[in-house]
Amino acid sequence: MKIDIILDPTHTTEEFSELGVIAEKLGFNAVLTANYPSAIDPFINFSILAKATQKIRMGPVAISPFETHPLKLSNLLYGLNQLSKGRAKIVIGGGGGTLISMGLKPNRRTMHPNMVQGVRECVEFLKELSADKVISFNKDIFQITGPKPQWIDQPRPKIYVGATKPQMLSMSAKVADGLMMSDVTLARIDECMDIIDKSLKNNGRDRKTFAISNLFSWHVKSDRKEAVTEARAKLFVRGMLENWYISTFLDPEESQIVEDNLHAFAHAYANNTDVIEGVPDGIIDKLLNHLTFTGDFNDVDRFVEEMVQFKNAGLDEFAIRLYKDPEQSMELIAERVMPHL
Repeated sequence: MKIDIILDPTHTTEEFSELGVIAEKLGFNAVLTANYPSAIDPFINFSILAKATQKIRMGPVAISPFETHPLKLSNLLYGLNQLSKGRAKIVIGGGGGTLISMGLKPNRRTMHPNMVQGVRECVEFLKELSADKVISFNKDIFQITGPKPQWIDQPRPKIYVGATKPQMLSMSAKVADGLMMSDVTLARIDECMDIIDKSLKNNGRDRKTFAISNLFSWHVKSDRKEAVTEARAKLFVRGMLENWYISTFLDPEESQIVEDNLHAFAHAYANNTDVIEGVPDGIIDKLLNHLTFTGDFNDVDRFVEEMVQFKNAGLDEFAIRLYKDPEQSMELIAERVMPHL
């Protein structure tokens, strides 16, 4: 199982490049970064990183076709692919915080209208681009025309979909090169894999040519208290704390407490604080234990065992979201996690 690293997008361009070079030296498969509404555009950071590295793959997670039109996205993606000599990858998603900031949806749990169809058409458009063909794409949501992109001169970039729920999983397995789930627990991974495998089979696709990944956050420090503080502040975005994620390890009463106090998790996230009003520490501990890798260095072997279980369930890749002190985290993962995978 290959390991991708997801860096925080708030790093300066210089910091981002330095961290990406370290990731390549440590043997990671790819450097990715989240697509934030108030951060340097990921393609700027990756353009610089592409010139500083030789092997590691790179790209943003995740960009919605409703925030960046597929035509302009193709220019960015294929431009990065040219700079990196064929190492670009991208995760296309339905849209999160950026769409909210643009006023295109009211909150993180609301799906953009025609989300599945829009993402599918974006993937199809990006895959069809060729230096030998004029651009002619006429589907339900996107109609795109243009001259031949004759400057395209590298093998096509890898195009994934950010997918967790049944419709997106099934669609991804039909049209994309791979998919990245987010925060899917061991208790839920088998049902997701069943949907993916069924769609691959129904569409006559070879499982060996389709990459499956899962995103998990990494909060592992020498100081356990520091790790827990960081993880608590970021809990709001762990599967948006939806019942589907948490109902396998919280009883109905506990799940309802989480739902009733979702605003408290959102407040903690927005203000980068570990204070989550109205939610007992026992419930928060369960959330951390199941939805994140949180602990001190003594917990790493336990996290390795969990990753091995994900690998045995069928994952080809694992995307680890880093926060503070990413260099230390990368070195720890390279030394104590990657050799077992």
